[in-house]
Amino acid sequence: MNKKGDGLLVKEILELVIAGFAIGLLAYLLFSIYQKNKDSQNLEFAKESLNFLMSEINSGKDKVDIYNPKEWFLGTWPHEVEEGGWFFKQKWKQFPKTCSNLGMESCICICKEDSAESCDNSGICLDNKGFLVEGYSIKIEEPPITLNIDQTSKKITLLTEKSGGGFGGGGGGGF
Repeated sequence: MNKKGDGLLVKEILELVIAGFAIGLLAYLLFSIYQKNKDSQNLEFAKESLNFLMSEINSGKDKVDIYNPKEWFLGTWPHEVEEGGWFFKQKWKQFPKTCSNLGMESCICICKEDSAESCDNSGICLDNKGFLVEGYSIKIEEPPITLNIDQTSKKITLLTEKSGGGFGGGGGGGF
């Protein structure tokens, strides 16, 4: 056997393993930077959307379009959370510390997930001025979402019917 050839093969394999590890580490770092930037951008979108919603409510509007962040939640707090199985269900009220630390008795937030902890970690909250989201929260699934604002009952609901849209206007679905 050729000992010199075997040593060369081991060296090349080791170099390939190290190169593969370095490429994997670089890909992980790039993905981490991208994700952090995206989360920061979504938090800024949430802040802008919530400020816009509250300004429209304060000006007496009855409909508001919210455009982002996609897949986040608009909710009012405190609200009841239910966990557990069939026999052992527990209910309790959750409230973001962000709101209680600012002395609010209730608040409206846009958060990455529908939990008080998510609102504390990756969300934005404001005093809700007595307005409540029907069902406690609405997911911003397919932006824009249109919210109905009932100024009398102080309820915010999701408009489920979409009329018009696309080209052609009118009552059709457009394209």
